[in-house]
Amino acid sequence: GAMCEHAGMLNHLHAKIDDLGIGPGQVVAQTAPQCFDISLWQLLAALLAGGRTLLVGQDVIVDVERFVDTLARDRVGVVQVVPSYLEVVVSYLERHPRALPDLGCVSVTGEALKRELVQRWFTLQPDIKLVNAYGLTETSDDTNHEVMDAVPERVLLGRAVNNVRVYVVDEHLTPVPLGAPGLIAFSGVCVGRGYVNDPERTRQAYLEDPHRPGERLYLGGDRGRWHPGGKLEFLGRRD
Repeated sequence: GAMCEHAGMLNHLHAKIDDLGIGPGQVVAQTAPQCFDISLWQLLAALLAGGRTLLVGQDVIVDVERFVDTLARDRVGVVQVVPSYLEVVVSYLERHPRALPDLGCVSVTGEALKRELVQRWFTLQPDIKLVNAYGLTETSDDTNHEVMDAVPERVLLGRAVNNVRVYVVDEHLTPVPLGAPGLIAFSGVCVGRGYVNDPERTRQAYLEDPHRPGERLYLGGDRGRWHPGGKLEFLGRRD
């Protein structure tokens, strides 16, 4: 497993509070099992902001009607799902339209988010924003948020969250020109210490940041490119 630091976790929690609009009295649904890294922010972010965490059982999640009923009945304000499950929810709402007046934000993560699904969502729920979240366990979960309140021309990964630096580099860790494809690398408080009891794998992926001496850099296998305005696009895996 990857060993992350307390500071990286806290930074991620505050990024979620800021970008997802979590505030006092708001309900955040915890939908992820406890063995997944995303369960940490789902459990703790609302509590840091004076809100409440709603534990949603897997028996509810596998029944989309019960899941939507839970969002409405318990006045959930923020929820995170994978895009494939969001498609299940959208398909259900297309057949059974209903208002979700307390839901202010749906975050999606873990899979590529297609523009067609974004379009279907905003057709149904034009006032509920979508946040496309991207990150890795090795970088304390999400490092980028793309906050959407309308259908974009292209679904991107968004900008880096506070206190996180994201580079697109070549094989020598040199930043590539704007718009050019390259490897996605991470630096800043988000980068963990390495893989537990696996020094060789740690040596290959956790490097010194050549642009910030003394800081760690994590180089995974994802490829991407920068768009004008500082937003990242995912281009697939190197391997």
